[in-house]
Amino acid sequence: MTSATSAANTFNYNSLNNQLAPGSSSIQAANGSSGGNTTSATSAQSLQNNFLTLLTAQLNAQDPLNPMDNSQLTSQMAQISQVSGLQTLNQTMQQLVTAQNSTQSLMASSMIGKNVMVAGNTIASPAAGQTTQAGVVLSGPAAAVTINVLDSNGNKVDSVTLSNPSAGLNTFAWDGTDGNKNPLPAGKYTFQAQVAQASAGGTTTATGYSNQQVTAVSWAQGTPMLVLAGNTQVPLSSVAQMS
Repeated sequence: MTSATSAANTFNYNSLNNQLAPGSSSIQAANGSSGGNTTSATSAQSLQNNFLTLLTAQLNAQDPLNPMDNSQLTSQMAQISQVSGLQTLNQTMQQLVTAQNSTQSLMASSMIGKNVMVAGNTIASPAAGQTTQAGVVLSGPAAAVTINVLDSNGNKVDSVTLSNPSAGLNTFAWDGTDGNKNPLPAGKYTFQAQVAQASAGGTTTATGYSNQQVTAVSWAQGTPMLVLAGNTQVPLSSVAQMS
């Protein structure tokens, strides 16, 4: 047999993506046809069709005195089966992602007008006789946690002690007064958490969470985002609590 027959015995996987290596034959040439293939080369079915076309051409052009080894044929069949399986799995995952985004969109829309706990250390002063909520997420156990409320200048105006703090989200209420129960001017305040470790050498940390109202929902590249006061946008995964 000639060198052309030898070249036909070498399976060229690049042609599955219509990228032929130098010196290799095209699928149409292997079939003796000059017509184009209109099937997309990226689909699982197209990959299978292209593989069978190449395999048939390879079998037709093989040297009868030196036929293809069964192990080579089995290996090629296994490889195309894996490629087809991955393509199908990818399509299934894309469908699951689309369905999940739709579910999240419905959930996000139902949260408009609700209050959510998101990472932050701001706290608004409540109306007279009312309280406002905030919280801290502890990374572990703590003996005690003290919340210091600060004004716009960073001065401590009040403090709140958390009762029975535990790992995770711990909420507290502030009535908008100072340490002597005198009403403070309306506005936005901030808070800091001081953690008393549960044991010597403890490393429990506290992350502040502020209570904010969801005013709208936006979609960033298909992902629903909650729009909060000040046009701040956060994903659903950032919400620690809703009320």
